[in-house]
Amino acid sequence: MVNTAAVNNLPEPLKSYFQASLGYLVEHASDPDYLARENPQERPHHYTEVEAYDSYPFAAFRAQFVDQRRGPSARQLEHGDSVWKIEQFTLRLSEDLRRRRWNEADRDAVFAAHYACDLTQPLHTVVNYDGQLTRQAGIHARFETTLVNALADGWLLRPQPAVNEPDLRARIFRESVDSYSQRQLIFAADRIALDGHTYLDPQVLRTFIQIDGPLARRRLEAAAAFVSSLWYTAWLRAGKPALGKGK
Repeated sequence: MVNTAAVNNLPEPLKSYFQASLGYLVEHASDPDYLARENPQERPHHYTEVEAYDSYPFAAFRAQFVDQRRGPSARQLEHGDSVWKIEQFTLRLSEDLRRRRWNEADRDAVFAAHYACDLTQPLHTVVNYDGQLTRQAGIHARFETTLVNALADGWLLRPQPAVNEPDLRARIFRESVDSYSQRQLIFAADRIALDGHTYLDPQVLRTFIQIDGPLARRRLEAAAAFVSSLWYTAWLRAGKPALGKGK
């Protein structure tokens, strides 16, 4: 869903180039998740729990990640490294485009997009990622899967336009903070829906979907804007090469 919206959000000629690969981008969008199920080393690439080692609004982490451009410490790696992976795969995509490695570009575009989408999902930024610390177990799937599946057919995503990001890490950091700042809306909606009921009551899920549906849509729109900006930035960094010849 996000990859389709991101492709449509690109300026030409990048839009036409990615539209030619849309089938691959959609079909393989979940490849990183399948890889994570098979390889434990892949799993930390899908989240970054900055709250485990810094306090909101994460000034110390910003200094490290954006200003000093340092990599993660061993302790930070225990809480995920998606922010670094987003940069890594965006730069790899740029190099693919520069060298006209079209198949590699498709794959790296998918991985950059997947990690970016993970970061815009607020529960991928918190230690309490599945409500396990607040007796809200299962909230991750309720928000990310059940809610989206229930409402997505009625949504037309309208992301902000793709933009070039000269400071890629600054954009990644902003997305992380923005996502984290909306975490409580998910937990609060779940508590409101559950009040006086149990999770076995179908009304709980219906109420949760009704309350948090607008948030989920906004998060998907943020993801589409983020992904398209990463792809666009990669192309510009590559020197705006001619696209798709011999593909």
